[in-house]
Amino acid sequence: MKDAGRLAPAQVSFGKLDNVRAALDVARSARSVLGANGISSEYGVMRHAANLESVSTYEGTHEIHTLVLGQALTGISAFR
Repeated sequence: MKDAGRLAPAQVSFGKLDNVRAALDVARSARSVLGANGISSEYGVMRHAANLESVSTYEGTHEIHTLVLGQALTGISAFR
């Protein structure tokens, strides 16, 4: 779609929002499964979770992507 020039900003926002959400869910589940070891440096779960939190920030916050998707669905812009 991108190569054809048909990729809308809302589609990009949805992809980023959902992918980061899913990855954070997996990291949090892995931390829970490992119990106390999930927060130790022996396993990389907390390092991955921290990296995903930073991805959430530099890829655009949850709130901004939600506003972009809301505008695509309703036609009402939250940005001026």
